[in-house]
Amino acid sequence: MKLKTLDLHKTRHQDVEERVARFLNWAEVPCRIITGDSNTMKTIVKEMVDKYGYHCYNESAINHGSLIVVENSYKGF
Repeated sequence: MKLKTLDLHKTRHQDVEERVARFLNWAEVPCRIITGDSNTMKTIVKEMVDKYGYHCYNESAINHGSLIVVENSYKGF
């Protein structure tokens, strides 16, 4: 399955909320948000995902820089 993806590389922390909001307003879940390794970036993204009533998790055990956003009641793939 090809997921709509938002890549936040080279995005300043102060611009993350707006970019994530614009993305989540049109993207269907599940979708992917690439955060890179920044813990600050991940925190901001997770807070925005929560505001939209969604849940997110690391794409894989070895890739912690990409989050998959799903419906809150979604049980996984």
